[in-house]
Parts: sequence; C-alpha cells; structure tokens
Amino acid sequence: MRTILGIHDGHDCSAALMIDGEIVAAAQEERFTIQKGDSGYPKHSIDYCLKVNDIAGKTIDEVVIVTHSMNLHVAKIKRKFNYNVDDWVYEQHNYWKPVLFENRNVSLYDLFKNREDFVYDNSYPLDHFLDKEIDDQILKKATEIRKNCIAERLNVPVEKIRILTHEDCHNYYSYYSCPDRDKKIALTSEGIGDYSNGTVSIMSEDGRNELASTRDNHLVHIYRYITLLLGMKPDHHEYKVMGLAPYANQKELEKSYEVFKNILKVDGLNIVYDQKPGDLYFHFKKQLEGHRFDGIAGAVQKFVEENLCNWSETCLNKTKLSKICFAGGMAQNIKACKKIVELKGVESLYVSPAAGDSSLPIGACYFAMWEYLHSTKQKTDVIQPLSNIYLGPEFSNEDVEKALANNQINSKYKVIKGFQAKEIAERLSKGQIIARCSGRMEFGLRALGNRSIMADPRIPDTVRKINVAIKFRDFWMPFTPSILSERVHDYIINPKNIKCPYMTMAFDSTDLAKKDLIAALHPADFTIRPQILTQESNPGYYEIIKSFETITGVGGVLNTSFNLHGYPIVLGPEEAIFTFNNSELDGLILEDYLILRDGE
Repeated sequence: MRTILGIHDGHDCSAALMIDGEIVAAAQEERFTIQKGDSGYPKHSIDYCLKVNDIAGKTIDEVVIVTHSMNLHVAKIKRKFNYNVDDWVYEQHNYWKPVLFENRNVSLYDLFKNREDFVYDNSYPLDHFLDKEIDDQILKKATEIRKNCIAERLNVPVEKIRILTHEDCHNYYSYYSCPDRDKKIALTSEGIGDYSNGTVSIMSEDGRNELASTRDNHLVHIYRYITLLLGMKPDHHEYKVMGLAPYANQKELEKSYEVFKNILKVDGLNIVYDQKPGDLYFHFKKQLEGHRFDGIAGAVQKFVEENLCNWSETCLNKTKLSKICFAGGMAQNIKACKKIVELKGVESLYVSPAAGDSSLPIGACYFAMWEYLHSTKQKTDVIQPLSNIYLGPEFSNEDVEKALANNQINSKYKVIKGFQAKEIAERLSKGQIIARCSGRMEFGLRALGNRSIMADPRIPDTVRKINVAIKFRDFWMPFTPSILSERVHDYIINPKNIKCPYMTMAFDSTDLAKKDLIAALHPADFTIRPQILTQESNPGYYEIIKSFETITGVGGVLNTSFNLHGYPIVLGPEEAIFTFNNSELDGLILEDYLILRDGE
C-alpha cells in the first residue's frame, strides 16, 4: 500500500489523501475554520484526512506540498480571507501606486500589520523575513522551514517531504481526474503559479510535455480588477461579474469592449500583452470612467471568452488533438468554457471540480503517484479518476442528536426522525425550501446534494425568496439545478455529450427546461449549469429528486450551496443549525432527522 498526503498551504488551503492511486479524502480548511478562502497550514483538513482513514504520520509514504514561491506578505495577512473591498482599494493606492509609478519600496505587510480586525497567519515561524526584501534565497529558507514544521507536526521524517511545482499539480489534477486517459491538450490560466500564469501542455499516461508558458496571461488579473472596480470583492466575486454579464445592453457592451480588446493577444501558444498598459487597476479605472456597470461586465466576459477561444483554436491546430482539460482559476469561468466547447475542433473539454488552487493537493497526489510508478516501471493504470467528489467529513445520528440538544432545537422547532424521501419531495412541490446536510461533504465550490439547499425549480419567485431570505446575495445571480441523468436530454442542449457531474460546465437549455427548471436557469440568457445526477453517485439525494419527479413530472430540483452569503458551505450539524437559525429555510435535513420551522 502506498499512501500520499497532499498539502496546499496558500489561499484556499486544503489537503488530500491518496491510497494506492485513489483519492480517498480531501477537504478545504475554510469549512473547519469558517474563514472563507482561508490560507496557511491546513491542520484540520490534514487531521481529517488521516483520521478518517486511520493513518498515522509515520505510516505515510510521502508528503507533497504544493508551490515553491510563497508570497510571504500576502500569506501573513491572509489577504483573501481578511480583505474587504475597501482594503483592496487601499492596497492599490498605498502599495501598487507607489511601487509602480513612484519608484518607492513599500511593505505590504507594514500597511496591514496592526489591523485589530485581521486574523493573521501563524502557520510557520517566518515573521523575521517580513522586514526584508523577499528574494530567492529567502524563499529557499522559507521552504525549508515549511518542510521542517510539517515534518514535526506529522511525525514524518523530513526526507519524506518535498515541494512540488504549482503548474505540475494543476496539470496532473486536470488530466488524472478525468474519466478517460486519452491524450489531451492541458491548459492552465490563473493569477500566478511558480513560474507562469498560463501554460500549454500535452498530457498522457506518459506524463506532461509542456509546449509553452508565460507570465503575461493576465486574464485572471484583469477580471480581478474589474470585479473590484464594480465594487465587488476580488478573488471571491468574479462569479458575480460573470453572472451579471448576460444582462449587458449590447450598445454599452461594445462601448466598454473597446477598452479591453487590444490589451492581450494570442502569440504562438501563449496569451501575452498586445498593447500593455502601465498597470491594470488604474488603467481600467481611468478608461472605464462613465461606462455603465452592465456594459463593463459584459465586455470583460466577452474579452475573456474571445482570448480563450483563440488560444484554444491555436492549440488545437498546433497539436492536432481535439480533447482539452483545463485548470487554474480561469477554468472556473463556466461561460467561457461553454464557448470553448462550441468550437468546431473541440471533441471534449473536461473541467474538474474546484479547478482553482484548492484542488492542488489532489493534483500533487496524482503527480507524486505518477512519478513513483514511472520511476519503478509500474503501470500507471492504478491511478483512479475522481469517481465522486464526496470526499469530506460525515456525521452520525449521534452527532446530530448532540447538536440538536446543544442548540435546544426540540423546543424551537418540530423534529421528525425517520422521514421518507417522498415527504421531502411533497414539501418541495408545495414551495418549501429545504436544506440537506447528510453524508460525506463535497469537496470544492459546488454543493452537490449533501450540503445543498433544495427548492422547486418551476417557481420563478423561488429565486427572490432564496436570495432575500436565505442567501442574502445579489438579485441578478442565477441558481442551478440537479438533474436526473435519465432526463438530461430533456433539459440541456449537449450535442458533444460533455460530461457534467459537478456543475463545472454551462449549456444552452431546452424549451422544456424553460418550463420545468425556470428558477434554476440564468434569467437573462437561459443557460444552465447542471449537476447531472446518477443513482449510484448519491442514492439518497437521487431518491428525493426521483420522488419529486413522480409528484410533479419534473426531473430536477433547484440546488444551491448550503451557506449564508460570505460564509463557507456548512461542515456539519452545528454549522447547519446556525445557518437554519439565521435564515428563513422551511426545513433542514440532518442525516435521519428533519427539522421543520413551521411545525407542520
């Protein structure tokens, strides 16, 4: 038996465990700490992965940590978790402006080190580096400190620990999580890795052959700063810009697109600068003054889609391959992925769950296992794809009963033990909104039935009710459906039969979908981002939807993540009850228990 522990200690920190080529556990630290986008050493995630599989540190064969080039200042201040919109603006004016335009050295850490409202990262003893200019020598020393700290905490010899390259982990994740092992073009597009923000490779069972890389693929950075200029939180709310884009007035879109269109271009196999501005934030702030919000959102989305499509076509022509796997932050832009799929030369596009940095430890496990098998001249077919994404903690009825008692739930609400799927379906069909916290938690950004809020997708007012009373999010944001696999062709237009079990792809919808699933489609363009659900992948969730189909004839439900706006998806009973108490959910499923707000 070979056991590999993968660790990502940057933003969206997480851990994964592989045993004999199969990912058996994975979790993101934010679910345990309730710090969305948390960064640093993912202690709780590691502890979970080892405990649930009864693994002791000394029995681990290899520990692989992702990324050599940690940004020590950003890591210390936990930027993704701590920053609000004002902090991002403050950084632009008080860090980037002096550095880029005034030739002044400014310490990012000094700007934020005395904030009483910040939770600082103390994962490793690296503070003595923060008053120095961070160079390669310091990064090398910091890497050794990271390794030694992890070795001590896990009781693992430091010789069993190594750092893997960021880009490798993205590529091996995108390829080996796929259901098939056909040779593929592997693309990465992200903020920054160890040496690039964009790569093109050919992936096969023989490994990775990188064809091109660049540090000028600034699609993610441009999208980030447009998110900020629209008054939303970068590194969190880019999906809101994507959701806003289809509402754009065409005249306003074309007006704003003129500002974007010549910034980047495809050159060879890379996306690079064409007409490089002095910076990104201040350039767009000036150029977009007086432009309307919807036009800006529509224009940046069009800009991203055109560059990614041009890039993909160039790669298709160069490699003569027709299958693509895609990872990095930009791979999470489902509307751009939809455009890539529609290209004539694309046979398939596979985007794995959580294609951003939170999945890096899974990729690290895949890469390390591939290297081990390759070096020992063993076949790599023991490496298993991700057959499901339910890789997180689960809780027993005893855990639920303890949480019910701790929160005095029986005195506040009606509690039923031993409910039937049919009862849940009937309540959904009558307009109730019910959350489900049951079974192993999903890994990644999308709730896929085990940490989901469910509702009747036929009722347009469901969107308003969830947004106002439960999710507290922006009115324009669409919801998504979970669809029974046998009904998929009734609802989505998918001529290339693109796999979509994890809500990582968008499609055009059918006329029947516009009737049956209207509340779970994008209101402006009627696109759909489905979870295609098979019975074997999640029997309990499937049974609820199948019962709903029996009652209503509709083969899907509206599914959104079980969390309050600004919070991570719930971990277990305690977090689920907190969310129930602070929202207007009608019901809550906790394993075999059903909690009802109205008592009926």
